Amino acid sequence: MKTKTLRILLIVIGIILIIFIGYHLYLEYQSDIQLFFNPKASRQQLMESIRSHGFSSALILSLLMGIMCAVPGIPTSIIGVLVGLSFGPLIGTLINVFGNTCGNILSIFLMQHLKLFDHSKKNNRWVRAIRRMRHPKIGLMIGYMVPIIPSSVINFAATTLNLQIREILLSIILGVIPSSLLYACGGEALFHGYSKMAMGLVASVLILTILIVVIYMDHRKRHLE
Repeated sequence: MKTKTLRILLIVIGIILIIFIGYHLYLEYQSDIQLFFNPKASRQQLMESIRSHGFSSALILSLLMGIMCAVPGIPTSIIGVLVGLSFGPLIGTLINVFGNTCGNILSIFLMQHLKLFDHSKKNNRWVRAIRRMRHPKIGLMIGYMVPIIPSSVINFAATTLNLQIREILLSIILGVIPSSLLYACGGEALFHGYSKMAMGLVASVLILTILIVVIYMDHRKRHLE
């Protein structure tokens, strides 16, 4: 099977899994949704219902986040915020880290064993930048921290490096902690009705990310000159 055809097939399978798991997530949160649209329901009832979710909801959210993370181009931020809304900042961060880590490991595993990309992908500027670093595992960690860099690109870079699985795993975990914490705190802010604070947290990270990329590109340009 051709590489492009296999890649498309896996993406389609991933989307089907996302829809399937998403439906079960809807069933878990059906009562919360009904309370949200019920004008007679109090805010206290809604808050108690949202925070009543347990292991099954956490498992479904983790699975959904992992699959979404493994499929290129699908953001996990909404699920990350929902996790924080349901479980608070501490447990929410742990669930987000677990889901993102599993998704990236799955993506790396598939890339290594199914050859989803050809060698021309090594010419990607982010892949080249990481491969040329003295400590590429730090480059991987930074790559996972920056939301605007596709995780599929960073995962491919990981497959081209001579790193042990525990080194890649550590880079992923440390790299996804900031965004996982951010989304969990954003969900906590929404839970307490601080919608402006939640939006401010997300905007701050986006601005910081853009600044990091601009500084890196400027530094790279000066280095080449």
